[in-house]
Amino acid sequence: MTGSTIAKSPLLYILVGCGLLAIIVYALICLRKAKKCCLKEGISEEKIKQVITSTISASIVPSLAILIGFLILAASMGSAWPWWRLSVIGALQYETMAASYATSSLGVELGSLLSGPAENFTGVMWVMTLGIIVGPIVVILFAKKYSTGLMKAKSGSDWGNIAITCIPLAVVAVYVPLLLFSSIPHAVAFLSSLFVTLICAILSKKARWLSNFTIGLSMVCGIAAAVAVEFLLK
Repeated sequence: MTGSTIAKSPLLYILVGCGLLAIIVYALICLRKAKKCCLKEGISEEKIKQVITSTISASIVPSLAILIGFLILAASMGSAWPWWRLSVIGALQYETMAASYATSSLGVELGSLLSGPAENFTGVMWVMTLGIIVGPIVVILFAKKYSTGLMKAKSGSDWGNIAITCIPLAVVAVYVPLLLFSSIPHAVAFLSSLFVTLICAILSKKARWLSNFTIGLSMVCGIAAAVAVEFLLK
């Protein structure tokens, strides 16, 4: 049995479809309740429709980056599993990183999962699932206390506010050396994406709509540059 057997199995598609249907129903229920609350607060029906329309249109462009991530993972893991991961709890950055780390630990290439043994494919599925399941558990147990502590730190002193805003930078700094020194294509992809991001950030000061395309453009340019370098090296 190969990874393709699992990736294309009808059972996996059925399970993914049922899960996505449950999420859609839940989202519609929340939308209905939110609309009722707005009407009780005196917000007009027309204003509610305007907010819904603007929210939908604003979410289309940022979702292009997720679509790109889906296409990347679909080439290596089929369509069902990436569809499930990126539609529910997974994030684009996490899913691609987890899949890459899992395949590196197994000593195989990400692109060989479908043609390789089923054990490799299921191993990557487990890593992607277990690696992120800690998040919801931590949120359930500690989110309220953590959020209260953050609010106190922000309002208590400037040092607390600075420390909190620097946390994302510290996380990024952990992964930068791993990307730069893992291989030449990885370094080229990182530097190309960084360059495009800086250009978009500068241009978006005058054209604010460009900020919605920053993630998608940086990913496409980074991937294209890495592929071109890989082709030249061969």
